Amino acid sequence: MTSTVQTTASVPAVRLMAPEPCSSSKTLPLQVGETTAGSVDSDLSDDDSILVKCESDSATSESESDGDALEKNLDVVKQITSKESNTTSVPTPIIAQQVPPEADPDTEVAYDGKRPPVPRSTAEICEDIVGVLARYRLVQQSDSSKPWGAKGKFLDQVEKFVARQQPVLLSLPAFPFKSPNKATKVLGALPDKGEEVALSHLQGLCLAIGDVYAPGANVFIVSDGLVYNDILGVSDAEVWRYGQALRKMAKASGCDRVNFLRLRNLLGEADDDQPQTEEEYLKGASHFRSSIIEKYLPTGFDPETHIAKDPDATLTYRGYIKFLETDLAARPVEGEPKSKAQMKKLYEETAKKMMVRGKAFAASVAQNLTGYIRLSIHASTETNKLSMALIPQLGRTFTPWHSALVRAVDGSITMSHAAQVPALTHELIFDNEGRPSYFRERSSLFNWPGMDLDFNYVYPTGIIITPRDPKSRYSLHNVHMQKVRALSEACSPVVLRGFTDTTDQHTFESKAYDAGKVAPWVFGIRQAVKDAGNNNAMANTVTSTEAMPMHYDGMFFLKKEVDPTTGIEKSVAQVPRFQYFTAVTPSPPGDGMTLFASSQLFFQHLSPGYTFEDLRHLKWSCRHSSKWDDPQTDLSLVVPHPTNQKPCIRWHEPWYKWQTKFSHNEIRITNGEQRYKDLIREMLYDRRVCLYFNFEQGDILVADNVSMMHTRTSFTAGTGRELWRIHFN
Repeated sequence: MTSTVQTTASVPAVRLMAPEPCSSSKTLPLQVGETTAGSVDSDLSDDDSILVKCESDSATSESESDGDALEKNLDVVKQITSKESNTTSVPTPIIAQQVPPEADPDTEVAYDGKRPPVPRSTAEICEDIVGVLARYRLVQQSDSSKPWGAKGKFLDQVEKFVARQQPVLLSLPAFPFKSPNKATKVLGALPDKGEEVALSHLQGLCLAIGDVYAPGANVFIVSDGLVYNDILGVSDAEVWRYGQALRKMAKASGCDRVNFLRLRNLLGEADDDQPQTEEEYLKGASHFRSSIIEKYLPTGFDPETHIAKDPDATLTYRGYIKFLETDLAARPVEGEPKSKAQMKKLYEETAKKMMVRGKAFAASVAQNLTGYIRLSIHASTETNKLSMALIPQLGRTFTPWHSALVRAVDGSITMSHAAQVPALTHELIFDNEGRPSYFRERSSLFNWPGMDLDFNYVYPTGIIITPRDPKSRYSLHNVHMQKVRALSEACSPVVLRGFTDTTDQHTFESKAYDAGKVAPWVFGIRQAVKDAGNNNAMANTVTSTEAMPMHYDGMFFLKKEVDPTTGIEKSVAQVPRFQYFTAVTPSPPGDGMTLFASSQLFFQHLSPGYTFEDLRHLKWSCRHSSKWDDPQTDLSLVVPHPTNQKPCIRWHEPWYKWQTKFSHNEIRITNGEQRYKDLIREMLYDRRVCLYFNFEQGDILVADNVSMMHTRTSFTAGTGRELWRIHFN
């Protein structure tokens, strides 16, 4: 199936140079800054309270200054990225280009909208990048209202990249192998839907940085599978297969900002993630495992002393024991049966072995990936790393290699040990190769008589429905539109892909009547959304190549009504409930993308420091250049959904005169601070909230016009991009 993950035209993924042999007198080519004592977690643990803290005994020599080393290594990165022959120009960041230069957003002095934004300073760009990192942080509930104490550290790291206009580099020790407990914890030995969502989430983080900083970011996953697998009874071959499948999954999902490293990179025995055969990998596995320990384990390291004297090590050790109780539950133990005391001793001994390996691995990462912004899968003090959840999930935080992904009909995700998911309420979904992939809430909405279909939830929102057999020729004429409508209320947008007759005008229009009561406009029921070549200032941006503001349809389709209470006549927007599209032509990749922002995800991921209560009572007004003397006032920012009563964002993005040759507007918060406009814009374009979607020819798309906001990016004139759109209630 074609991926819908956006891969914008941007600086290509950075490829790493091989590190030279470790030495206390030389800066490694992998480095991007000065060597510091580092900490690393074991990515094996599924206890979100675990923190593995390991100090490095090595330090960078001062024979080469930090600045010289940074300049040298970033020059190498620049040379690598400049070699890509088919790289297009870097686009202006999506969020940054729309920030107006208001001197004081809370004054009554209106911004005239004629001037474009002033160029941002390096400090402002760094603040924007760190602002993205702050949104992705794993914040404990008790700390959600506290200032971010480690912000200054990350600003310093980011500034080194921005000063040289280089992609921000992120490192993440993670994705070792699936839990050895295949009986109750996970669905199998290979990556499944959990890993797919996690990779998309990491790609989204890198693209989100690209939205505020053109060079964007690249994340480097460092797998420690070979560090621990033999201790837990997982074969080297299983680690290999997991890693290879993960790389294949990342490529198929369009995650071009996600890169992979192995232990051989940390040992200086490979230039990058270059191709390697399974035979080569298995032949060198024991060597890499032992070499990491020999090369990086501090002399005389004693795990028992470390556990006794270091509080963080104590927590890590206890966390290891906790997850070993489930990881080893299904593993045969020599001389069974064992008493409870004997099993306890086994867990303790295994945990101490892992502490030793973890200490060496931590030192290898700290010395070889210096200067990278360190991501962590665990809650931490954030002294040396940024904690984040790999999957935007509800409830307790799990990693995908220690659990199974569970989808509700509305698309929300929880992670659970596989054996704990009730079969009465959830069904196991298999991938295209027949392997178990994830659990989905049972619903009649997935049962379409006479059609064998795949319902693929996409990140971060939406469902793509395709025939399971690509050779099947299911016609749009036979689609149950009431089920499409109900699914779109649960998780918009809903896309039908691979169906026939989708661009037949009669069929397309007749199915709109099957879905609901069609809402006509002055021009009729169907609009061709394409470039009309009309440069009249009063023309509609819908029929231009320009980018559009984030909005909901129908806001400016006004009808005069008399208020039954006051008797005063006023203009009332005729807002349709649903949008219904077909793609007559495809949208060129990365050009003319349609963006859909989910209200449900907007509130789920609301930036730290803000709450639902801060927003629910806000009112706003809009003056539009086409109806300047007839402003809309007293508009509610949050409205209940007419079917499920969930809170929905209702907003029109400020769109200034400098941004368009067509109609512009003036938006104001009328009962609160104007700073909320920045928050709303930030959240609506957030990659965890907003789907960046490219239409393929023949796609049918239905979106809930109340629960979703939407917009379109600009596209190149002459590409022939054309959609048909109908509204219905």
